[in-house]
Amino acid sequence: MSAALGKRPPRRRGGGGGALLLLLLLAPAGLMMMPTSVLVLAGLAPTFVAYLIDRDPEKSAALTVGAMNLCGIAPFVVRLWQRGHEMGITLQMLADPGTWLIMFGAAAIGWLLYFFIPQIVAAIISLRNEAKIKELEERRGLLIADWGPEIMGKGDDKPEPVGLIDEQSE
Repeated sequence: MSAALGKRPPRRRGGGGGALLLLLLLAPAGLMMMPTSVLVLAGLAPTFVAYLIDRDPEKSAALTVGAMNLCGIAPFVVRLWQRGHEMGITLQMLADPGTWLIMFGAAAIGWLLYFFIPQIVAAIISLRNEAKIKELEERRGLLIADWGPEIMGKGDDKPEPVGLIDEQSE
């Protein structure tokens, strides 16, 4: 009985019904706005790749890359709408290497954020922890200065506690 309590039930995968419904709802809108759809689908290629290769169940790489990718696509969608929303204008934009550079460059910034933000956060946490350890060691030294070395319990045949930070590594 205890073995059965420790096991989790298997996770059910969605049947894909939600994706099919979304496709059925977006297909008519995509057809009505064909120039915008072509531009957005072409520009979101890095996001699709990120989604396919991301092994994280939360798809954080795809979300990060996708958000930045959308930022890179947005100015061209606005420009397309301002110039008349025609397929010829979309094809002109897609023929311009600068358009691809900006759209894919924004996605590249998303990849940089995905890879480096966790490392930066870990470094900040490590620095905070080291500062806290140093502060606690200073407070320990003040307690010993105020109360004397007896507070350490040396007379009780106990060894003196080792410092929290190895003095040799500093």
